[in-house]
Amino acid sequence: MAEKQLSAVEAELYDRQIRLWGIESQEKLRAANVLLINIRALGSEIAKNILLSGINSLTILDDGTVTEEEQQKNFLLNKGSVGNPIADEVLIKAQALNPLVKIKVDKQPPSSKDSSYFKNFTIIVATCIKTDLLLKIDKVCRSSNVKLIYGDVFGTFGFSVADFLDHNYHEDQIKLAGKKRTHGEKDHEKTTIKVQGVINYPELKKVLILPNTKQSADSIKKSKRRNELFYIMLALMEFRNKNNRNPAIESKEGDLKTLETIKADIFQLYEVDELKTKLPADIFELVFGEEVVPVCSVVGGVIAQEVIKAVSEKEVPVNNIFLFDPITFDGKEEAIGA
Repeated sequence: MAEKQLSAVEAELYDRQIRLWGIESQEKLRAANVLLINIRALGSEIAKNILLSGINSLTILDDGTVTEEEQQKNFLLNKGSVGNPIADEVLIKAQALNPLVKIKVDKQPPSSKDSSYFKNFTIIVATCIKTDLLLKIDKVCRSSNVKLIYGDVFGTFGFSVADFLDHNYHEDQIKLAGKKRTHGEKDHEKTTIKVQGVINYPELKKVLILPNTKQSADSIKKSKRRNELFYIMLALMEFRNKNNRNPAIESKEGDLKTLETIKADIFQLYEVDELKTKLPADIFELVFGEEVVPVCSVVGGVIAQEVIKAVSEKEVPVNNIFLFDPITFDGKEEAIGA
């Protein structure tokens, strides 16, 4: 990725950010070309934050049309948008957030794209897609040195999972100068040092292992102290795979039964039957209602933050799963499949 030197206009616009993470990181962001797959309630929050960060370009890939419910949840939409392509309808407000970023829209289905399409980006952010497509994209990304993060919100539960390849990063740490103290001296001279590190992310097919697949879950089963929300995440992904939609209030009774069956299959696969007593009996009651806007704001902020870390290589990113607890509203980090 060739970094682009900031213009005087950009340096002035991004002055506060440059003070926060430095000119080198801002130049890396300035060179980044981002693909966002689906710009619904969660996607709009992600788009807002990465546009404001000062990337080079954002491509929005979404073949959907605006529904009345979506119009109420998505702050990038205007009144009168219902029935129109969502990618077109978000464009005006999205561009207004940062006129310096080039924004493109693509209204073709994400599943229709061939492998070459996904190779042209610095990082891909995916939402609202099925697992088979996600794993296909991840395979292309790994062969093309493109980073990937996927996230979703189901009711008040949200999550993200990242594959940032072999990710090099640095962080600034404060260090006390090693000098001999004199009598009565209290203060030590402080210096800032750059500490470098690397995180080796596993490919997603080793992280998102679902029932009835050929992939072995043995590496994940070795850790018995896994956050139980990880398995709820898998159950929701499998529900979408089977039904091509999220759990819906209008079919709640049947969907709850389906989710419980899927959960039982996942518990059996991972040999974690003891979680039956740890998880609240009504945990799936919290995943209905499509995307809850405040949760989208939190999870979207986290995902956008991870995009900024991945591109700028500044600060330690999540390795590799973030889980938003629908009961306590806390964020949990899990390292899966490493």
